[in-house]
Amino acid sequence: MKIKRFLFGLYSYLFNLFYIFLDLLPPFLRYAIFKIMFKKFGKDNNIDYKTYFRYPSKITLGNNVWVNKGCQIFGSFHIKDAEIIFGDNIALGPNVTIFSASHDYKFLNLPDTARSVVIEDNVWIGGNSTILPGVVIGEGSIIGAGSIVTRSIPPYSVAIGSPAVVVKRREIVDDSI
Repeated sequence: MKIKRFLFGLYSYLFNLFYIFLDLLPPFLRYAIFKIMFKKFGKDNNIDYKTYFRYPSKITLGNNVWVNKGCQIFGSFHIKDAEIIFGDNIALGPNVTIFSASHDYKFLNLPDTARSVVIEDNVWIGGNSTILPGVVIGEGSIIGAGSIVTRSIPPYSVAIGSPAVVVKRREIVDDSI
């Protein structure tokens, strides 16, 4: 157990040093490093400075994904099939937190648990929102600022609150006219 704690502490220390270095780099170098770090990294993505990704090899980003300043995205290391998957055309407001990992509170030793998080295409997540393990945010949905999403959200919904609840269906206006 002591060896595991030591190795995790060393990993955390080195990864935090790496993120300090990453925040000093110009955008084109950061983009190149992100292409290597992530499981998949699409085109035209923008990841602002002061963001954090735990286990980026478990995170997939589609195209045109915008991750605002202060966002923290925590993948799972121990549960291999749990991932965080972003579709295309997604915007995260500042300080959004996404978790795919947790602990099972039924046991005193709190064993690791994890479930995939999927954010489908054309989703906007407002600042200071939190997305919990196992959530699917349906295509075209909007999550209001400060919401805590504990359950999946259907496509083209507007959800707000703690816990987030769907308050209306999103009406899409065709702007191609």
